Amino acid sequence: MDLSSRSLQPLRTIAYIDGYNLYYSALTRSRFKWLDIRQLLEQVILSSAPNPAFELLAVKFFTAPILGRYASDPLSPDRQRRYHNALAFAPSGPTEVIYGYHATTVKKARLLEDCKLARVMVLEEKQTDVNIGLHMYRDATHGRVDQIVLVSNDSDLAPALTMLKYDFPDIVRGLLLPSRERSNRRSGQLDALANWTRRQLKEDELASAQLPRSITNRKGKPILKPEAW
Repeated sequence: MDLSSRSLQPLRTIAYIDGYNLYYSALTRSRFKWLDIRQLLEQVILSSAPNPAFELLAVKFFTAPILGRYASDPLSPDRQRRYHNALAFAPSGPTEVIYGYHATTVKKARLLEDCKLARVMVLEEKQTDVNIGLHMYRDATHGRVDQIVLVSNDSDLAPALTMLKYDFPDIVRGLLLPSRERSNRRSGQLDALANWTRRQLKEDELASAQLPRSITNRKGKPILKPEAW
């Protein structure tokens, strides 16, 4: 699709955020975890896209609650809850948080040291990919969107983008690969299915899109940035 041939009418845009992928690809071990996702999308990502005329209708953030009993830091669940609550009341506008869940399974795996089989417990995030794919396709089916922006580097989402490409060819497919390094491994499958791709998040861009340290919820109570962040 030649994006330059499209009308300059604002594209009705919805963003779909793979929260786990965003965190571990761009935010972990950084000072930018208190990220205002909507501000980042509006002021940095979409404003530099091939068609800068857009109307950001919604931002959907897909994740799963941390299971405290398995967390290496017992304060992690509280920090996550604060962040998700803050997203709902961000000054830039609300971000909708859509939850899957974590499940534990016991599997057999070979130990690296001696290749012996051992029973190991695996913690897996469930429903995130399915939820993202279904939301993108449902919004397209109902005619709610002219442009989708997927924030993920997970090739498991390629089938959903493929269906959108062939069933709704007029919908622009934007892709943000959430990495602070252009050289990091990226999903060529997702890249090939996008009309445009942003391959890096620079530190100054993340720094410019941080939530206020204190945000007021609908009851007038403050939501405070965690001290560790």
